[in-house]
Order: sequence, then C-alpha cells, then structure tokens
Amino acid sequence: MPRTKAEPRKRDGQRQWGADRRTDPHPIVPPPISEGRITRGRLAIVVTITVWACYITYTIIQQFIAGHAYTVKLAIEAIVYMLVVTGLAASAIAYLITRIGYFYRARGHQRAPRIMLDEFIGGKMPSVAVLVPSYQEDERTNRTTLLSAALQEYPGLRVTLLIDDPRRPKTRAARDMLLAARALPAQIEAELQVPYGRASNAFAYFDEQVRMRGGYLVVLEDMRRLAEEYRFASDWLYDLGARQEMVDHTDTFFVEHIVNPLAAELGQISAALTKGAEEHVTLPIARMNQFYKRLLAIFDVQITSFERKKYVSLSHEPNKAMNLNSYIGLMGGAYQEVSTPLGTALVTAGPNRADLVVPNPDYVLTLDADSVLLPEYALRLVHLLEQGAYANHAVAQTPYSAYPGSATRIERISGATTDIQYIVHQGMTHYGATFWVGANAVLRKKALDEICEVSYEGDWEIRRYIQDRTVIEDTESTIDLGVRGWLLHNYPERLAYSATPPDFGSLAIQRQRWANGGLLILSRLKDQFRAKARREDKNRFGEYFLRVNYMASIFWSSVCLVVMLAYPFNNELLNPILLLVSVPYFFMMAADLKHLGYKRSDMLRIYGFNLILLPVNLSGSIASLLQLLTGEKSAFKRTPKVRNRTTAATSYLILPLALIALCAYTIWVDIEHQLWNNLVFAVLNLTLSLYAMVAFVGLGNTVVDLFTHLRNWLIRPVTPKKTRRTSSRKKKAAVAAPAPAGDWAQVLHYRHEHGATAGQTTVRLQRTEAGWKSSSPSSSSSQAHAFEEFSFFTVFQPIYNMINGHVVGYEALTRFADGSSPREGLASAESRGVHIALDAALIQAAIASSKSLPNGTWLSVNVTADLLRRPHDLAPLLAASRRPLVLEVGDATPPELAQLGGVALAVDDLGAGYETLAVIESLRPAFLKLGVAALSDIDRSLARQAAIRSLVQFAEQHGCTIIAEGIETPAQRDALVACGVPFGQGFFLGKPVPVERVLAGVGGW
Repeated sequence: MPRTKAEPRKRDGQRQWGADRRTDPHPIVPPPISEGRITRGRLAIVVTITVWACYITYTIIQQFIAGHAYTVKLAIEAIVYMLVVTGLAASAIAYLITRIGYFYRARGHQRAPRIMLDEFIGGKMPSVAVLVPSYQEDERTNRTTLLSAALQEYPGLRVTLLIDDPRRPKTRAARDMLLAARALPAQIEAELQVPYGRASNAFAYFDEQVRMRGGYLVVLEDMRRLAEEYRFASDWLYDLGARQEMVDHTDTFFVEHIVNPLAAELGQISAALTKGAEEHVTLPIARMNQFYKRLLAIFDVQITSFERKKYVSLSHEPNKAMNLNSYIGLMGGAYQEVSTPLGTALVTAGPNRADLVVPNPDYVLTLDADSVLLPEYALRLVHLLEQGAYANHAVAQTPYSAYPGSATRIERISGATTDIQYIVHQGMTHYGATFWVGANAVLRKKALDEICEVSYEGDWEIRRYIQDRTVIEDTESTIDLGVRGWLLHNYPERLAYSATPPDFGSLAIQRQRWANGGLLILSRLKDQFRAKARREDKNRFGEYFLRVNYMASIFWSSVCLVVMLAYPFNNELLNPILLLVSVPYFFMMAADLKHLGYKRSDMLRIYGFNLILLPVNLSGSIASLLQLLTGEKSAFKRTPKVRNRTTAATSYLILPLALIALCAYTIWVDIEHQLWNNLVFAVLNLTLSLYAMVAFVGLGNTVVDLFTHLRNWLIRPVTPKKTRRTSSRKKKAAVAAPAPAGDWAQVLHYRHEHGATAGQTTVRLQRTEAGWKSSSPSSSSSQAHAFEEFSFFTVFQPIYNMINGHVVGYEALTRFADGSSPREGLASAESRGVHIALDAALIQAAIASSKSLPNGTWLSVNVTADLLRRPHDLAPLLAASRRPLVLEVGDATPPELAQLGGVALAVDDLGAGYETLAVIESLRPAFLKLGVAALSDIDRSLARQAAIRSLVQFAEQHGCTIIAEGIETPAQRDALVACGVPFGQGFFLGKPVPVERVLAGVGGW
C-alpha cells in the first residue's frame, strides 16, 4: 500500500510574538460567495460615493456660497482639502469595486475537471519553457523553485535557471552560491531521471504487450503494473520531501502542500487501480494510456542553466527584465561561441556547428526564484489558453499568494497585503483591466514576438520583449500588449505562492520599486485606448479608472495623506460626515482579512504599516518624476546586510520618526486650540504609526541601522592615489611638436592570442627627445610612466556588390578596448601628441589582420589628414599589403596625396551638390561613399532617388564608383540598386566582425 502522509514539520524555531499562526494555505478554488457578502459590498460602494458627493456639495455651499472661505488662503485650503478627500475616496472606491468583481468571478468560476486535463495530456501539446531568473539566491531557494517547476504535470517541459550572479565573485559566499547555482540543474535532472526512466520503461513494456494482443486488450496484470508504478512514484515523492532542507515556513509549505499532496494523489490512484484489479475490472486502453502519460508528464523535464554575463553579445543591464529578454531573444536559434577581443560572443551558426541550441516554445512561463507553483499550474493555464475563447490572450496567470506560517510580524502583515492584492487583481480582470503581475505568468510566445523592440549596443543586436525602462517592467509590457490587441487573464484559483520580505529593509526596497514607474507609464494608457478605438473596441470607464488607479494611486494617496498629516486645515473642513467616506472601506477590508484567515484588527495594523511606508512610496514616485525629467533610468540598488538583515535607508527610518513627532505635536496643538475633530485623527495616526515602528521595524533595529549609516559616513575607506611624477624634460616634450612616425620598427605591437582579450592589439609608444622609441611589455616599472599605451582590435565590415550578392571588399574599422570610439581614441592620442603614430599603428594592424581575408577582395582603411600629409611614413605601411588597398580620406584632400602614386582613394559625399561633383572631377577618386544622411527616405523620396541617379551617372563618367554606407533595410538596398548604385555596406548587409568570424561566415548578408 502507498505510504501515509509524513508527520507535519516543525515550524520556525525563532518566531516573533504576533507571527502568522496559519498552517494551511488558502483553498485553491475560492469558497462560494454568499449573497449577503455581495450585498454588503454593493452597499459599501453606494455609501462611499453618496457620502463623498454630499460632503463635496456641503463644503462648496458652506465655503463658497455661504462665504466662509472669505480669504484667498481659506479658499485655497478648501479646494486642496476637497481634492485630497477626492483622491483618497477614489482609491477606496477602486478597492470596493474590484472586490465585487472578484466575488462575481469566484462565484461564476467552473474548474476544468481532471478527466479533461488527462485528455489534454494525451493529445499533442504545445511546448512550454520555464524561465527562472535568479540573482545571488542561496541553493535552497533555487532548488525549491526549480523543483516546483520541474514537478509540473506537463510533458516535455524545459526549465532554465537564468543565473545573473557576477561572473567574478568578490566573496567566498558569493562564489559558493554561483557554483551551487551552476551545479543545481544537473543534480535535479539526475534525481528526476530515476522515476522518469522507470515510468518510461513501464509504458514501453505496456505498449508492446498491448500490440502483441492485437492492440486493444487490457488484462488485470496491466492494471497491477500501473498501480505499482504509481506506488513507486508516490514513495519517491515522499522521499523527496523527506530530503528537503527545512529552514523556514517556505520549506514547510513546499513539502506539505506541494510534494506530499502530489504523492498522496498518486498513492490514491495506485490504491484505486489495485482495488479495481482485485474486483477483476480493467480500464479501456485509452484511459490506461492517459494514466501512463500523466505519470510521465510529472517527471519529463529538461533542466538547464544559462548565464548571459558570459557573453559580450548580450545585454548586461542589471535588472530582471533584461535577464529574461537576453534568453528569450535567443529562442528559436542555434549559436556558436566565438572569442572576441572583449570576451565570448554568441553568433548565429548552423545546427551542426552550434554550441547552444535554444528551442522556440509556444509558451514561456516566467517564475521568480523565490516563488513556487502548485503542480497543475502550467497544465491548467496552457489548457485555458488553448481554448478558442482565449486565442487572443497573451498572458494567463494566477496572482501569487503569501506563504502561511511566517515567523515575523512584518512578514505576516506584508503577506496580508499580498493576499488582499490577490482579490484586487482578480477583480480587475472582471472589468478588463488585468495587469501582468510578473512573479509568475504563462506568456504566449507569439505575442512576445509582436511587442519585441530591437536596439543595438555597439555592433550587437539587443532584443527587448519585456520593457526595462522602469523597475515595474511587467506593467509597461501590459500596455504594449494592449496596444497590439492582446488581452490578459487572471485565472481565479490560487496556484502560486511567493515569499514576502522578512524585514523592513528588504520590504522598503520592494515597495520603493513598486512605487517607481507607474507615473512614467501612465501617459502610455492613451496609446492603448486609441488602439482600442481604432479596432472599434468599446472603451469602458471602469477599465480606464482601474488602470489609472493601479498605476498612480500610490503617488496620489501618499501625497494626500502627507498633506492631511502635515497641514493644519481649517477646522470647518473636518466635518464628522467625512468619516463615513472611509468607514465602508475599512469595514470591507476587515471582513476580507477575516475571510483570508487574518484578524479584523489587522486592518488597523495595515494602516499603521502604510503610514511608516509613506517615505518609501514617495521616494519611488519622486524617482519616477526625476526619470521623467532627466530621461535617465532609476538606479538598480541593493542594500548591504547586517547580520542576515537588510539595512533600511536612513531616510526610511528618520522620516517615520519625524511623522510620529509631527503627530505628537499636532495632538498638543489640537488640545491647546480645542480642535477635537483634528485631535481624533492625530491620536489615531500617532498610535498606529508608533505601533508600526515598534512592531514592524523594531527600536533596536532602528538604532543599529542608524548607527551603521553614521559609521559608514564618518569612516570611509581611503583609496591611495597614484602619484604621477613628471620631469621638466617630459613637460617640455609634451608641448613639443609631434614626433614623426618614423620606421614602424619603433612601435611595439603585440597581439593577444588567448583568453578574453584574444585578437586584441596593444601598442606602446615611448617619447624621447629624439622621437619615439620601442619597448617591450616587460619593461621595468620604473619606466612605466614613460609609455602611452592603447589597446584595440580590428573588425571588418563587408562591402557587397548588391547586384550579384558577392563580397568585393572589406572596410577595416577599429574598436578600442575601453569602449571609446575611434574618433575619441584618436582625439585622446592627439591630446598627448601621439595621434599620428597611433593612426599608423591602426593601419598596420588592419593590414596584418587582413592577410586572412578571402582572396579576390580589396581592403579599405581610414586615414587621418595628418598622416596623409606624411606620405614618406604612410607609403611603407601601404606597401606591406598583399591585397588591393583603398584609402578612405573622408573630406580631406591634402596636396601630398599625389605622392602616394597609384593608391585608390575613397572620398565622402559632401552633400552639397556642386562641391561633391567638383571633388570627383579634381581628385578623380576610385570610390564615392554615400553616408547615412544621403539614404534618408531613399525608398520613398522620388527627388532623392533622382539626385542619386544623376550622381551615379556623373561618377561613372569620371571613373568613380558609388558605395552606399549605412544600409539597414531591404527597402533601402532595393531603392539604391534601382538608382544604379552597385556597392553597399551596412548592418543589413553585414555587421563589422573580427577576422575569425569573417572566416566562419558570420555577420554576412
């Protein structure tokens, strides 16, 4: 018989007074909502709106018609106070409306029966990839999340841990976490291979036996074998739970509410199969196949890891969105790892040469590293999205709930707000105002492809599916999907759980991020509603109101509350009827907390909790406004740890204390002036904010954090400055005229052939009174300051014959190792008097590297005007080339060009009509290069096409060929070919790549 459920695990050893006493999670399917609860919810909405309208009307009559606001100050106070009341009332109404929507959805939800899901598993299922972004998570957290993803009842699942830890850890702990994260996927996959291999062999044996019997007969022995397989899987899952490291309530939840229930269900099926066999009953072959496929689906998973920071060709932006984008952008491709001077890059390759192949799934499931999923999450949500009624839905999710049994007060109250937000999100779906939550979601890959934006970092293509302009990236992506006509859906069951911050410091980081970005995205709502209008979809006020409230209510509620707390308004404005605006809101929230397993009094704790979070919310909103003004992204911040606790920012500690002091001062003033209405409000705020500061932050923690910040401010590590001694002789040399380039034996070139800097060229130039002198890289340190060192590498961009598609030449371009552009690098060298020598070094490196380029092509190199004026130095360099050379002289035409003999020249289009024609006629260049400006609107502008045709005709008459630069689209290429332009280059035709990648056939058209 299958094993019985294991004994309940021991809960956290150190638990605060007031910690969460719940041991069981919320029901997966919400319980039935009574008519009385719905009626009270409707009544609360009516009362709130009615009382607000009555108060506004009464205040207008009293202050402006009756003339009580007889001064400008009183009039402004009345207007501001009415705006404050309206803002707070709007947030209250939004909550009351969404909870009613949640009630309607919960009451109307019909759960798909298990037999329907088994039939779905038995057919051809769409592919799903699970992505788990992780940044310096401990092994236990990653293991729990990966196991919850791997144990999804979905066949052929591919789970990838996206490790975003620094590649070079600075501490032993960070190194150990990185090594553990890298090893974990293989370990888990090896564990799951045991039950999967056994079930797979059993299914193959069953299929073979059935075919031997004619393909339709099931015998009792088949039932017993299947029961034995289910019994083994059940026992294996119980053992898996027993091996789980138990540290806190999240581990208890994983074992007791994910692993053990799945084991118990499999054991129940085993017992039922055994009982049926004892009664000489056999199942149809189709049902037997379904049972085998379900068993296989649980363990059929491939688990891998991926580190984007290993590759220079991927974005290293420090946020979760770009971690996900980097991997999603690789889906559907095969890639080869290629060494470049700046590190390893991923480049497109054929399947036979690929080092990395990333399948292109039908759905992508994103899962945060501190979250877990119940086993049916992927199955139920993909099954939903595959229904015809949901064909236009891009995202399906179940907003996450809080783990039960948290050990700290702040974690419990934070979990209460999380569970309240679950109600809000489910209710918003009723009104068509769903937002992508982000911690867990099933995404239709086709929809992601539609909202993809492409940009470039250097020569590398960067794809953005999830916007990273703000730290609430999923919210802006919701708008992107809505603009393109996609919908989102919150599945009305609790199938996902996520950890809540265990201390005030980490909670402040989380809430500051939540408050940062909503204002920036708010302006984009008009794009979504305009797009709906163009599609002739009806724009509803309820959706618009709830979306605006979701994105901006943190800002306006915080501002309104601060204004009410800080400013002593006219006592006449504080009418007792005003309390009735907030009473329905607080009463309904208290009732919801009670139904969720919390206490009604937790409503007051949440209010105090929000009071001390006012500085956090305002800082996030202010960061949004600053980003709106400056255009710079908010910094991605991580705070240090103090004995396993995240320190809170100084302002997040001082400002709540200032708020408490303000409330105490207000009480004293109210008593002195007998402002009894104000007094009640001030006493309530003082009591709850003081309680929140003591209970959720802790006086001891506050003192420790403030002392830590003070110590760090007073005692800062001193970095010794490097002294630079400059002799009078060197000062004289610095202002002297640049030395001649001379014989290039005087310039030391050394090329890195291995490691991250493979292909990089370094030149060291040493100034002496006689000119430049060579030195080796191993020169003594006493002479190190006498050198000017430049590190760079050469890349080659193909120049195509656009008529037949063949490469006719390559332009050599320079990339400096410090990331500066060639113009900046030469300018820096010029400031030190070495630009001519450096330019010659770049040409020599290009010619040396070009020896490996394909035969039958020319090499085009850029030359500065200063080096052109030194033909006696330039000519020996050019003579070393084994292939035809083209000198790109830009708009420089020094008279010394005539001394270079028969070298082909390429000049830039001056864009001024006659001047360009005059240069062609006088200089007789071999090539004229049309820049990006000349290609603007070339595919649409008839006038520009006519001008280029005339230029091509004139150039041909003078033996000059046109090369178009900066071609980025096929439309530009086709228009240029139609105009008679034969040659072209640009990102569309081929990107600049090192010579090794040219030989590998990478980067070409």
